[in-house]
Amino acid sequence: MKKLLLFLSICLIAASFNSCNNDDDNNSTDQIIGKWRVNQLFIKIDGQYEDDLLTECDKKSTIQFFENGTYQLNVFEFNDNESICIAQETINGTWENLDDHSYNLQDFEIPGITLSLEVNVTFDNNKMILTLSGTMNFEGEEIDVMVKIIFIDNDDFKPDNIIGKWQLEKEIENGIEHELTECAKKMNIQFFEDGIYEEKDFYNEGLECITDEVKKGNWKNLGNNMYEITDIDVPEIKVTFESANTKMIVEFSETIDNITHTEKLIFINVNS
Repeated sequence: MKKLLLFLSICLIAASFNSCNNDDDNNSTDQIIGKWRVNQLFIKIDGQYEDDLLTECDKKSTIQFFENGTYQLNVFEFNDNESICIAQETINGTWENLDDHSYNLQDFEIPGITLSLEVNVTFDNNKMILTLSGTMNFEGEEIDVMVKIIFIDNDDFKPDNIIGKWQLEKEIENGIEHELTECAKKMNIQFFEDGIYEEKDFYNEGLECITDEVKKGNWKNLGNNMYEITDIDVPEIKVTFESANTKMIVEFSETIDNITHTEKLIFINVNS
């Protein structure tokens, strides 16, 4: 259901909607023209509110409106095992400004879904905000739905600071710095824009420095410097950046045998 609602939310631009403009109506260029990138999604289903539903892969989804009256919608999502971010759907169609800030988009269908929704769109600086409310009939089940989806002007999109390759510099546990071998300092982790990360750990075996099998997983920015990293035992970590984003500080805590351990890892950016 989550994937369905995400896809539906992104694609509902392709229905008719009313738009309220916060800027000067005398602007001759239609505000909808341009490329918009998915940024945030909030959903209320049958009274239950959910947010933080977008993965970093979902956030690659865009819709672009052209001056010639056409549009292109590109929807991205992870494959079933969340190991690859793929272009799930590309939809091309036409759009029309019906005056009074009302738009109509053509050439779009959602098979198997019946919609009865009110859709409102507002423009706020570099954002396009869709708010949808009503009912959705899916596979015979009628569901009350409220969706708010925020797009950002693609020209104003800034990649997450975490994206890049980072190499371990220091490890501090409970306020005490561990002495790392040169081999251990080769440990590195690389975060990709599509929400995938790869981690390489190194250890000494005799006189040799050996690397483990590369670990792969997903990452997600939760806001307020908090990140979710899959395939580790800690549900959330705090990540901050210093020295013009050339240094990354990762902090988390975990409880083992009723004893809480705090951990701080300091990485340096090794992108070239």
